[in-house]
Amino acid sequence: MDLRQAVRIWRARWILTSVLLILAMVGAAAAVAKTPRYYQSASAVVLLASRVASMQNGGNPFLSFSPSLTLTADAVSRALMAPGTVRQLAAAGFTASYTVALPPYATATTGSVLLVTVTGADAAAVQRTLQAVTAQIGPQLAQLQLGVPARGQVRADTLSFTPQATLSISQTARPLVVVGALLLVICLGTPIVVDGLATRRQLRDRSALPDYPALSRDRARLDVPAFPHRSAFREEPTIPVELAFPGGATGSAHPQAGDRAQGGPRPPSSSWPPARNGVPSRQASGATGRRAGPGDVSRS
Repeated sequence: MDLRQAVRIWRARWILTSVLLILAMVGAAAAVAKTPRYYQSASAVVLLASRVASMQNGGNPFLSFSPSLTLTADAVSRALMAPGTVRQLAAAGFTASYTVALPPYATATTGSVLLVTVTGADAAAVQRTLQAVTAQIGPQLAQLQLGVPARGQVRADTLSFTPQATLSISQTARPLVVVGALLLVICLGTPIVVDGLATRRQLRDRSALPDYPALSRDRARLDVPAFPHRSAFREEPTIPVELAFPGGATGSAHPQAGDRAQGGPRPPSSSWPPARNGVPSRQASGATGRRAGPGDVSRS
């Protein structure tokens, strides 16, 4: 079925389509009212080289980035995302969902940055969880460097922090888009299904008639008009028996036609007798004004 046929069905059943569209809009409004809002908050933490490693660059840690800091940031992110850490934070009241990961554009210099993202339905809970996860990076980093002197340990510094959780449009609208698409499919598909069922019922009722032949049923289903049988050729006119002989001579005009019909001896034809004295007998008979008979032939 193409779009043109679907539009024809929607126009033919516009009452059903309109009612379904109204119900779909009401359902979408109810879904918007009932769908929870999702809030999001984020922070960024950078790992800096130790004081011993930055002495080569005048004690400036921002000039001492190396791939080792990227490996340290990856280890910290895995430790914070571990199930044990998640349960520990949830037990402390920080129940919002969070992620700690490296930037997607991580390089040798940006790989030491950790992005913390917290999402939840409660803005206050999201903000509290963000503060707890961000504060947990320092102790987790120190635990990984346990036994290392303080001058040789990698440090953590907060680059950015969202002061208040904001509404996440993408996560809030995602379930609404799914519900809206489902309602639209139901509204536009129901009239097509109803039209198909009605057409099938009509065909079944038509085929259930007592004196309805199979050929007519198939012709009606295919919408092919029935034409009466006509001969392909015109009937040829029947030639009368009287006109079957040349020159107008007929078997009934011959006096001995009955004898020939009964199987008697067949005399010479009177229509084309042999020439006599150079003049055909037909001309001679025409001159005398009468038709030559078999008696004349016998006398000659």
